[in-house]
Amino acid sequence: MLSFRPIIVAALVGLARAQCPTVWTDVAADLKLTLLDIDGTCNDDARAAIRLAFHDCFPGSCDGSIILADECAERGENAQLVDICSTLSDKANLFDVGIADLIQFAAAFGIASCPGLPAISVKVGRVDSSTASPTGQMPSANDNATSIVAAFAAKGFSATELVALIGAHSAAKDLNGNALDSTVDSLDTNFYTETAEGTAPASLNSDISLSNSTETRADWNTFGADASAWADAFVPAMEKLSLLGNDEASLTDCSSVITEALA
Repeated sequence: MLSFRPIIVAALVGLARAQCPTVWTDVAADLKLTLLDIDGTCNDDARAAIRLAFHDCFPGSCDGSIILADECAERGENAQLVDICSTLSDKANLFDVGIADLIQFAAAFGIASCPGLPAISVKVGRVDSSTASPTGQMPSANDNATSIVAAFAAKGFSATELVALIGAHSAAKDLNGNALDSTVDSLDTNFYTETAEGTAPASLNSDISLSNSTETRADWNTFGADASAWADAFVPAMEKLSLLGNDEASLTDCSSVITEALA
């Protein structure tokens, strides 16, 4: 006699995986109060959340180790992220969700909060790790284009993906709190044009190098002139970054939760 139990169990597991856990609706409502100012503009916490996702993933994998291994406090490149690390650590405990997932969820929420780009997808189900990521992996603000391109290539990213991801600096500030373009509350292409022209309020040496290097200048100018081209490159590159070290097939899509929270 044939048994359909394995098939039914598999179907139920697949259905459960396809449904975003309801707790993320509560997380999204809470993040809305944290990452948006009263007037609805994205704030410094939103900027830090976007940056934190990169700093957790790039050294090794998206596993929450930047918080769980105390890399925020112990590594100089994370000096600006201590407050957002503490904030998200508290929220993970409050809502009983994974640190690695919350970091990526908060970054996606931050991107959606700063107008200009299509929303990126966000998935949950990562395994947290308290093992510190390798040191010496993060590009610095004074690195040149050649070394940055090599660092990203070592992680599986093309020069075009690199230049697209750097566009997140359009909503960023330097260590002194100076905006990196004139529209810091938006994710737009002014960052590219103003950096290349030398008219930005402040610029990182690394960004200046990327804007005029033969390895990256063409993509830089393309994105500066065409917001759609930037969006088309940024969204898949950011989604790719958020999955480093993880099996996408094992994760659950919670993208709609952010869209609904900001509707």
